[in-house]
Amino acid sequence: MTRKTRTWLVVAVAGAIYAAVSLYVFMRPGAALSTDDRPVIRLAHWQIEVGPREALEQVAAAYNAMNPDVRVEIMAVPGNVYTQWLRTQLTGGLAPDIIEFGFWLQGSRDIPARYFAPITAEVEVPNPYNRGTPQENVPWRDTFLDGLNNYEGYIRDLNNYYAVTLCMLSMRLFYNADLLEEITGTREPPQSYAGLMALGRALAGRTSPRGAPLALFAGSKFNTDVTMDVLLNRTVLPMNHERDRFREGGAVIRDYALDYLRGGWNFDRPELRAGFEVLLEIARNTRPGFQQLERDAAVQEFLRGEAVAIYTGTWDATSLMSLASFPVAVAEFYPPDRTHPVAGPHMWLPQSEGQVGTAAPFFLNKSSPHREVAIDFMRFMTSVPGNRIFVHASGWLPSVEGVQVPPHLQPHVPRRDGWISRSAILRAFGAETSALWQRIAHLLVGSDGSPERFLAVYKQGFEPALRQDLARDARNALDSMRRQMPALVGLATLDRLEGTDPDRRQARLDRESNQHLTEARYYETLAVLEHGRDVAR
Repeated sequence: MTRKTRTWLVVAVAGAIYAAVSLYVFMRPGAALSTDDRPVIRLAHWQIEVGPREALEQVAAAYNAMNPDVRVEIMAVPGNVYTQWLRTQLTGGLAPDIIEFGFWLQGSRDIPARYFAPITAEVEVPNPYNRGTPQENVPWRDTFLDGLNNYEGYIRDLNNYYAVTLCMLSMRLFYNADLLEEITGTREPPQSYAGLMALGRALAGRTSPRGAPLALFAGSKFNTDVTMDVLLNRTVLPMNHERDRFREGGAVIRDYALDYLRGGWNFDRPELRAGFEVLLEIARNTRPGFQQLERDAAVQEFLRGEAVAIYTGTWDATSLMSLASFPVAVAEFYPPDRTHPVAGPHMWLPQSEGQVGTAAPFFLNKSSPHREVAIDFMRFMTSVPGNRIFVHASGWLPSVEGVQVPPHLQPHVPRRDGWISRSAILRAFGAETSALWQRIAHLLVGSDGSPERFLAVYKQGFEPALRQDLARDARNALDSMRRQMPALVGLATLDRLEGTDPDRRQARLDRESNQHLTEARYYETLAVLEHGRDVAR
């Protein structure tokens, strides 16, 4: 066969593959050339770990079996491209009907108001898929463990419910039980922070079977930052409750930010200094260079047996336990207690893991051509039977009342007794302050890092970055208020033309009160940005 013939053969094969793929794309159900006229509902998510992806497919299959006139397709999009993919799809009018979204996705705070539809009317009535369960006559929102009282479920600035959630999350330390027994003589994980640090000291000079130094924690930018968030927030609980002006069980991040500009706190606070010393202890027990590594690198390090433990969420539990070649033990990450030489005086104990909050929020695309069908599938996947399918197939905790936690998931159930820290003050003020932290974190957690080196640089850049974050939040709040005005004017006009309807009047009062609160927060932010310390605390 001549070179020219081989070239044409390659071109022909490539063309045939392209034609076959194009034919499949255009003839699949719901596509332009399809003869299948069933409504197609597409759901997009980023949960590509072992467990949840298969669980969503099972939920969709169960729904399709009950509703043969509808087809539900599940789209798994890798998390590292999800934000860019979603923005492109929404802008081009090609986005799926149901979309997983989180406010922590950088640069995406405008998306809910622009592209998602409120579902307030729907969540106020019972979920029909709960018939025959204890949740049969309960309003849909009240069937969730947190009543959808979370950042994504109910968006305060938009005064509406927008999302339903699939699970409850917790953070856990996952241990290599074989390594643990080899080092300590027992498979039981440490039951205190001091015991954990003692385990770290026992690793000195030890290597993995591959010859790599054995670390206490598998490290990556994500895993180690989450660990540091948790520990710093627990160390600064006194600060957190000082800022709690509305007695909500801890200050929200916005109040922290505004109070900094008012002069209410600074980085010389002893709680913060102690917290940074604890962060150094974590960094010293993690392999060097973790700030340059992505989340998958930490998982691989743990699975290779090069780290005794990895700190991550329950979203990784199924993956770790199914992929590991060794038994995996699960335990809480206990904060320092009052015996800690630096942080001890500032610790408030016992400490809760937080309020019962549900996660994995799914939103309805405002442009969905099949709104009612999409809502119907959202009802099914968050009903008692639908959520039960998801929990048993994914290995995740339930989000719905009445769905039993399987025995093997009991160690993951959050501990709720004790003091609550509501804010992640380490990196969560906004995109600019987060970027500042990432740029100079090596000055704190590097091999020659220290709180003094880090703070000397961080304090200089923090206020300008914080001002940018607050200004962006103010713009988003103004945009939200503008979007609410037509509905408020419409409700008031209907009252004037048709008389007052009790349900409509309550809806108007709720919207007006929320609008007033949003306006108050907006003008307070503007005042603090302009006048700083001159604004009364």
